[in-house]
Amino acid sequence: MMCEDCGIRPAKFHLMTIINGDRVERNLCPTCMAKHQKQIPGIDFSNLAGILNSILENRSSRENEREDAEYEGLVCEQCGMTYAEFQKCGMLGCANCYQAFKTPLNALLQRVHGNTQHAGRVPGGVHSGTSIRMNIDRLKEKLQQAVADEEYEQAAKLRDTIRALSIQLERKESDIKVKPRDRLESNEEEGANDNV
Repeated sequence: MMCEDCGIRPAKFHLMTIINGDRVERNLCPTCMAKHQKQIPGIDFSNLAGILNSILENRSSRENEREDAEYEGLVCEQCGMTYAEFQKCGMLGCANCYQAFKTPLNALLQRVHGNTQHAGRVPGGVHSGTSIRMNIDRLKEKLQQAVADEEYEQAAKLRDTIRALSIQLERKESDIKVKPRDRLESNEEEGANDNV
């Protein structure tokens, strides 16, 4: 679509003005839009995204403040810490605080990280079965969704993948259950058999 003012450049903007109840719509190129922008006082179209963003942030911050006000009265039964104290210092008093403040902490984690469950990499020293369990849990959620959406072929594939990972997890756990001493003794026996 070409600019309705100059007729030379392609239109990138759709300008709608309402004057005395009459609606006028025009498709304009960036150059002609800049000319019209100068004629409209008090509106900065280049900062429109910033204006919308600040409106949305203000709305969400008011909602967050309202939620936080609801939770300020929560108290940990074990250490006596209140949720308001947690908000000030940013640290929990004891392990029981995680259960006492579970609802607001989940909401906080959702706002900050976008998720309430770890979905990243597992540290090197941690047992590799943890990663497999996380994959199984994630796949089970996908399986439930696929069944709900009646995508049975996808559900069957997910089911098979879950079974394979479960078998792999069982093998890893059985390898860990073998005591190091038993491994040494079996290795010594194999070495003795090699010498014969």
